[in-house]
Amino acid sequence: MPKQADFSKANAMLKKLPTKKKVTNDKKALLSYLSSEYGITYFNKTFVYKLDHIHNGALQNLQVPITYEMLLDMFKSYKQDLDKQRVYNKKIGKAFSDQQGTLNYDLAIVLSKHSDYLLILEEEKAKSTEVIVTQPTAKLVTNLANQKPEEDKDIDINKMLNEW
Repeated sequence: MPKQADFSKANAMLKKLPTKKKVTNDKKALLSYLSSEYGITYFNKTFVYKLDHIHNGALQNLQVPITYEMLLDMFKSYKQDLDKQRVYNKKIGKAFSDQQGTLNYDLAIVLSKHSDYLLILEEEKAKSTEVIVTQPTAKLVTNLANQKPEEDKDIDINKMLNEW
């Protein structure tokens, strides 16, 4: 009787893969966030195809696929940087005529910061797994014999004048 192959590793890897429902929900969450943030009610096909290519890792000059969930987190974490860049672009006269152009520009900025974002995630992961060693705190021991008793806080002016 032939030995049966062990599929436990393969099954474990399949469980880690996101389900189609999760991917769809993550995509909806990303588009909902972008819609509210940029005031866009309708995304053009090109942008949606670009998001799909980013998710699949098929976009030109992209080394690894980026999940919708990660894209959403990147947009949220780089929101202040994107706002500053938008203000700077207006200042130098490089403003976009529509919000879709602004969104495409911001997407390019977010994708360019992907490697930095991965480094930040690794640092956070390392900090969270770091073992925190607490040192015992030294207790302050006071010697009551060496302490002077508190003097009366009232000031006696007559006593002070007599000493003069």
